[in-house]
Amino acid sequence: MDDKVTNTTNVAETYLEIGNCFIENDWYQQAIKTLTKAIELNPNYGAAYERRGLAYGYMCEYGDAIADFMVALKFNDANAGTHHNLGLCFYKIWRSDEAIKHYNRAIELSPDIALFYINRGIAFYSLGKFRDAIADYSKAIRLKTEDTEVYTYRGDVLATLGKYKKAMVDYDKALSENPCDIHAYAGRALVMSYSTLPE
Repeated sequence: MDDKVTNTTNVAETYLEIGNCFIENDWYQQAIKTLTKAIELNPNYGAAYERRGLAYGYMCEYGDAIADFMVALKFNDANAGTHHNLGLCFYKIWRSDEAIKHYNRAIELSPDIALFYINRGIAFYSLGKFRDAIADYSKAIRLKTEDTEVYTYRGDVLATLGKYKKAMVDYDKALSENPCDIHAYAGRALVMSYSTLPE
């Protein structure tokens, strides 16, 4: 390999490392500037697009994040994390169908990551696909997710379906795991406002 090419590659990798440090410290604008330099040096640097997309996402600049993630996938379509992050961005701009497509791909690539099921469940719920949402939340629970709010999410779906007793069980479970879950308190209060709790 030509020495100049090698040097350019090394500098681009250094910018990527610095950009990662900025992201870890929540300095997203600095990260974007640094990662842009990496891309200018090596336009085929998929990892730099992926990390810049992450920084854009943290800044709620979802259009730019989606654009970068899409480029990153051209270099590596088998990155489950990139598909998941792309799904998050599509969900944020009310494109749940697109989000689900990428969550599906992420799950296909890494079927044992509970977070992927939780976020796909949220997207299903937003589309009124309640039974699919319950299935995903239940899968995440079976995978022993550390996100106890999954019980609250499932409780919300059960309450929407009129299954109030089951919803109450989930809200109580969420609060036993996290007594500060305001969402669960609100859901439980709503369910308790009914004089009867039909199945």
